Order: sequence, then structure tokens, then C-alpha cells
Amino acid sequence: MGFGERIGYRNRLQLLERQGFRRSDRILDYGCGAGLFVNFLRGRGLEHAFGYDPFVAAYDNRQTLDEPYDAVVSYDVIEHHDEPRAFLHSLTPLVRPGGLLVIGTPNADHVAIDRKGDPSLHPPYHRHILSERILLALGRERGMEPVHTYRRSFYDSLFPTVNSRFLWQYLRKSGLLDTAVEPPRTDLVARSPDLVFLAFFGYFLPAGDYIMVTFRKSR
Repeated sequence: MGFGERIGYRNRLQLLERQGFRRSDRILDYGCGAGLFVNFLRGRGLEHAFGYDPFVAAYDNRQTLDEPYDAVVSYDVIEHHDEPRAFLHSLTPLVRPGGLLVIGTPNADHVAIDRKGDPSLHPPYHRHILSERILLALGRERGMEPVHTYRRSFYDSLFPTVNSRFLWQYLRKSGLLDTAVEPPRTDLVARSPDLVFLAFFGYFLPAGDYIMVTFRKSR
């Protein structure tokens, strides 16, 4: 797990704790992929952190969904579904009354549809890009009350190069999505004044093209 990922996962956890989540609570990462966030949480002492992903053998046990959780989080998943309403509605029974549901997804309000290579679009894998208004409405349909909206990437930090503005500009220049998990090429950064600027100041220029909405389930 790289330094940037640890920063991003720390930010996710802090956002949850600000809404009353306790480290002794049960938490489910739905659509957890390889389980990196789950492993991060367990490494921080969260013994009741679980992951579910129907496409990953290590996390496809549906018994994980048998009991409700104090918090259910789903990052970068809803945009891959043909029916985002049905997907969000399927998550609400997994949240105990009074518990939290967090949805992280690209924000249609700030996606540049006419800009070639915008990573938020990612066709054909992103089926729907939701606006903040639509995402809030989908949650309210199921009795989920929005309590907080975070309008920037959870990877954004004050550490040099660890911010989404720098990352996306770097990816556009390098042309390789794999570089998102590799250290930046210093030669490319050094000869690109815009990358040098964003490496240090990108945090203060959030693009707003990603949102994390925290809902609380009515009791």
C-alpha cells in the first residue's frame, strides 16, 4: 500500500469518525475490490471491518450481508451499475437504524464531458455519472438523511503530489493509468511547470469532480 493510498484511507476514516463512527463499530466496505481499505482499517485496530465484492473470490461470501452494520461504505461502485437507484436501495437494509451509509462517486456537476481523457468518465466502465442532487434524492427515497457532503477526492492532502489535481494532470501527461499507484516520474514533473505548481498547491484548487455523501438511516 503506497503513501498516497494510506493518506486517502486515513481521510476516509476521519470523515466517518466526524459523523460519530467509533472504531469498535461494525463497518462494511461494499465493492471492496482487493480489500485494501478493509486491511487498512484492521491495521488501525478496527476488528469489525468487513468487505464484500461479488467479483472477488476472497470477498464474495454473501453471509457477510446477513447482519446490519453501523456503517456501510461504497466508493467508486455506484457509477458502474446499470441501475444506480436499485444499487443504492440494496445497500440500505445493510445499515442498522441510526447507522451511516457513505457513497463516493464522480460528481456529474463538475465532470468535463467535452474534455478528452477526463478520468471521471472512464467509458465504457462508468455507466452513470450522478449529480449531487440526484444522489441525495436517491438516498432520501429510502429514508436516508444526508448529514454531510465532501466535495473533493479523499486523496487530497497537503503533502506534495498527494492531491487529485496533480494526479489527473500527471496521468494526462504520462498517458498511463497505472502510474496512479506508482511514484511520480521526477523527470516528467521537473520539466512541467504546471505539475510542479499542482504538486504543492493542487490541494487548494479542488476540481469538485468527486463527492462523498454521508447518509444517516432513520431510527
